[in-house]
Amino acid sequence: MLIYIENVPGRDPAYRISADAVRAALGEAARHCELVECMSDAPDLAALARARYFVGSRLDTARIREHGRGLRMVHCTSAGVEAYLPLDWLPPQAVFTNSSGVHADKAGEFGLLALLMLNDRIPLHATSQRAHRWHRVLSTPVRGKTVLIYGTGALGGAVAERAALMGMQVWGVRRSGKPHPSLHRVFTPDQFEQALPQADFLLAACPLTAATRGAIGARQLALLPAHAGVVNMARAAVMDYGALADLLEQGRLGGAVLDVFDPEPLPADARWWDVPRLMVIPHVSSDNPVDYIERCLAIFARNVAADQAGRPLENVVDASLGY
Repeated sequence: MLIYIENVPGRDPAYRISADAVRAALGEAARHCELVECMSDAPDLAALARARYFVGSRLDTARIREHGRGLRMVHCTSAGVEAYLPLDWLPPQAVFTNSSGVHADKAGEFGLLALLMLNDRIPLHATSQRAHRWHRVLSTPVRGKTVLIYGTGALGGAVAERAALMGMQVWGVRRSGKPHPSLHRVFTPDQFEQALPQADFLLAACPLTAATRGAIGARQLALLPAHAGVVNMARAAVMDYGALADLLEQGRLGGAVLDVFDPEPLPADARWWDVPRLMVIPHVSSDNPVDYIERCLAIFARNVAADQAGRPLENVVDASLGY
């Protein structure tokens, strides 16, 4: 049973998938596996043709379609999979799995941090500092204030749990409309605009799909109260950053913390660097450099065992939903 491991050259070492790490995740099952570790710019096509399982990131879908016809599972060490849809490249007998859920602990902490920063006007103070301006603005406690979380899966749910512990009113937008243990109120996407005028903070944590692309546009942002803060931990295309920048420059919003951009890295001449009360975070909100890959490979190993035993797999991507 061959497992094909693929890494991308030049990436942060925190994201490297080593054969030793895969063996550790597989445990005793590794004794029955052949592991081939390659870089994406130097593939072993003969090994890929023999592989049953694939694990990697930034997938070359054309290569997998042409040379990975024997694959039963392709596992991606990221949660967002919008770049790989539709799944017309996937071998017909294979499933595509992702690493959704591994980011929850770190993302929950960052989301709470962003909310507290906005509540204490840190983006405003940072703007004042750059201008060498002493500008005192007092803040009230965050307890009792309302955060509206757009997308309450693993990431949004982790933020919701921590915000509730701070005594905040936590509202969520869920496609299913089902209750969530950390949400005080649940809205469906078609009810989203009804909640916006009552929100002190809006936090995006949804996957990027056809349904969520552009979901937070100029109209939705304009419905927020003038003091409201905005956080995006989802994908840049979920939100209209131009409209957000316009509102901030007009003094119409309290501040914003953005962790995702398009393109990345953000060009030096991009508008967002100099928008007042906007904090640029270089897409680091959710990944733990110590055990990120270990957590991803735990999902991969459980799925290898499940596939061998004929059991259902976890984290299977549904192309119709986009995640």
